[in-house]
Amino acid sequence: MKHLHYILLFTLILFTGCTNKQKNKSETTGEPLKIKYAEGFSIGKTDSYTCVTVFNPWKKGEIYARYYLVKDTKTSVPQDGKKIQIPLKSLVANSATYFEFLQMLGELNKVTGVCSAAWVYNPEILKGVKDGKIKDLGDAFNLDIENLLVLHPQAVMTSAYNAEDQNSKRLTQSGLSVIYNIEWQETSLLARAEWIKFIGAFFDKSDLADSLFNDVEKRYKDVSALAQKVKDRPTLVSGQDFRGTWTMPAGRSFNAKMFRDAGGSYFYENDTTSGSISSNIESALINFSKADVWVGSQANSLDELGKIDAKYKLFKAYKEGNVYNYNKRMNASGGNDYWESAVARPYLILSDMIKALHPELLPNYEFTYMQKLK
Repeated sequence: MKHLHYILLFTLILFTGCTNKQKNKSETTGEPLKIKYAEGFSIGKTDSYTCVTVFNPWKKGEIYARYYLVKDTKTSVPQDGKKIQIPLKSLVANSATYFEFLQMLGELNKVTGVCSAAWVYNPEILKGVKDGKIKDLGDAFNLDIENLLVLHPQAVMTSAYNAEDQNSKRLTQSGLSVIYNIEWQETSLLARAEWIKFIGAFFDKSDLADSLFNDVEKRYKDVSALAQKVKDRPTLVSGQDFRGTWTMPAGRSFNAKMFRDAGGSYFYENDTTSGSISSNIESALINFSKADVWVGSQANSLDELGKIDAKYKLFKAYKEGNVYNYNKRMNASGGNDYWESAVARPYLILSDMIKALHPELLPNYEFTYMQKLK
């Protein structure tokens, strides 16, 4: 009986401790906002602040960064994160993938610095650079820290490509508020698009961001529903060999998910990894030579593609002229809107993919980003 008493007492203490930990965690991070698809971040709200947490995609279960967003800098926040006053008044964006989100939120005019402006498509950003209102800070992997410090933005939003990359360390040492946006690590287009909620939080526009995403989600689902009724699922090959390596979407990548949503069949669709799979042109010929449709080519014509490597002419998609690139919305300097607005509006690239695979489903639709090689 004495042993039973101790067991019951220990259980009660353990339960109470867990309850208190859960309560303390809730008190710290706040009431969670609903995130439907994205796995890379969470948002919680308390009466005093908004807690935004970015999870580490390279080390599952770990937190990469945490931000406590306050309207009054005097507000007390926990010590396990960075305090940032909102709404942001100025922002350096080191990735062009943020521009469409900011434009949808009506906050694009807060951008005061960008990276590699020559590769930007957004006309408003380009005009700002030309007029001297927006500073080009050079290569995102080797940021011009001196000019960044002179610019002194309220925050720098950056894509972390590695948990220990040198660029992140240099940014952190600069003393500026560094906001890590890792939407590219998500495994579906809708999950990537849901990062509008992440960006919206820093401008105190969570309600607007939620409304905008709901519209994007509905459009995506409506278009995808058309393709789920098809019986014939054309096969795809994606990408192109580059210096001996042909990189293709892995089975759990957002592109592979899009191929399925568009009513296509993909050789690696049963692969359980995310990211990409490295191959070569010889392996691609073995697995994809009979693919019906080829997407993501870098060439602008079939003739150009055939001259790059004669082996490309052996693919069925090449022979039948069913090869597409993503270069329809590209400016003279090389800025491509596929890498910008398509991230925030995935229903458009999905519509493009369905048009390529099942043109009869969207007879009046014109491609937005994709175009067939002539």
